Amino acid sequence: MSLKLLLAEDDLDLREVITEALTLDGFEVTACESAEQAISCAMRHSYDIALLDFVMGGISGIDAIAVLKQTDPNIGIVIVTAFGTIDTAVDAMKKGADEFLTKPFNLQTLSVTLKKVHAEKSLKSPPVDKDSDLVFSALSNPIRRNVIYQLNIHQRLKFMDLCRLVGIKDHTKFNFHLRQLIKSGLVSKNDEKTYFLTKVGIDIESRILM
Repeated sequence: MSLKLLLAEDDLDLREVITEALTLDGFEVTACESAEQAISCAMRHSYDIALLDFVMGGISGIDAIAVLKQTDPNIGIVIVTAFGTIDTAVDAMKKGADEFLTKPFNLQTLSVTLKKVHAEKSLKSPPVDKDSDLVFSALSNPIRRNVIYQLNIHQRLKFMDLCRLVGIKDHTKFNFHLRQLIKSGLVSKNDEKTYFLTKVGIDIESRILM
């Protein structure tokens, strides 16, 4: 089974070289030119591992780590940079990166590193139990099931838009239901206060609610 890789690299030539090499090595690569584009992809699709350039226009690879981890805590993350220093590597690891590579790097080494990170993450992260108490509690309420349904359709929604679509006028009551969904790991909220389904939420929606 091929590993799903999310690549964020603003150098077009390098992006194409990495994509071609890793595709030939069995990876399923989604190539993005920016961290913002990669984050957008991660909110809609599931990936095993992310390969992020450290320096890009807009959000840096390191700054994107927290958002990607929020979307999917189990995703493996490798940072690459042309400015490799011990301090940079330590900073990347502190913020959630699993490995750090300095450009120029050997493509075979890159492939081995990505596979190693994924293998280590798989050992540390057992499969999510969809029948866990938190998930069961979240799905037991029709309002929360409707929230998941609406987020699956619209992908990302603000609080008031969700209230309107679900048909709840009591904002305090609705906020409670959203907190339960976030606590269960089915829904997350970004810095712009936009709600979206996590990887677990997407899996649950497709396997249980459909």
